[in-house]
Order: sequence, then C-alpha cells, then structure tokens
Amino acid sequence: LQVSGKRVGIVGLGSIGSEIVKRLDAFGCTIMYNSRSKKPSVPYKYFPNTHDLAVESDKLSCALTPQTHHIHHIINRDVLLALGRDGAVVLVGEKELVKCLVEGTLGAAGLNVFENKPAVPKELFQMDSIVMSNHSF
Repeated sequence: LQVSGKRVGIVGLGSIGSEIVKRLDAFGCTIMYNSRSKKPSVPYKYFPNTHDLAVESDKLSCALTPQTHHIHHIINRDVLLALGRDGAVVLVGEKELVKCLVEGTLGAAGLNVFENKPAVPKELFQMDSIVMSNHSF
C-alpha cells in the first residue's frame, strides 16, 4: 500500500491516530481526520463524519482500541464506497470490507485485527490486494 504523497484520512485522532500521523508526515501525505470533536491544536483538516472524510481521502486508517471498540463499524459500506475503487483502508468491519474487496469496489486493505480472532475470512487469503499481520499493540 503506497502512501507517499497520498491524502490520508485518520478516523480517531487519539494516541494511536497521532502516532500514525507522525509516520505519514514523513511520507509527504496530506492528513485529514475525523474525531468526536474538532481539535483546536491540530493543523489538519477536520471532517465531522467518516463518509465525507472518505470522499476526500486516498487511504483511510481507523484504529480499533478498547475505547473505540463499540464504534468499530463506523467504517461501513457507504464509507468504503465513498473511498472508492482506488482507495485503501486499514481496519474496518470485516464483513463489509470483504464484500467490497470481492466486488472490486475497494482497491486494497491492510489488517492487523480481526472481528472473530483468531478466525480470518478465507476470502482474504485469495487476494493480492490484502496485507495482514498480527496485532502488536
């Protein structure tokens, strides 16, 4: 998943999202974000909802943590379709992600957490557009 110079949307600009931003800055990415509220000290463009963020993004990142687990389906089918065929996403609700990848309406995905761990949807193993790793946080 190439990110150099891409427009990257961060869903949730907490501690993990902020660490992701530090790394993306080094690649010359345009950073945008969605969070519960706009953060006055953050220089990046704020979007009040994930759909609008996805429309403007080439790549989308959403960190699933114990604090955000209850909203992990915030990246739904509408958001995936808004991201588009050339878009890529890291961490979403699996069922909708797999469906969009199989249909070809989403370009790629990177996953390190799975809804029904340790089970991984078998369709993901047959796709060249998927990067998977063990969760290491």
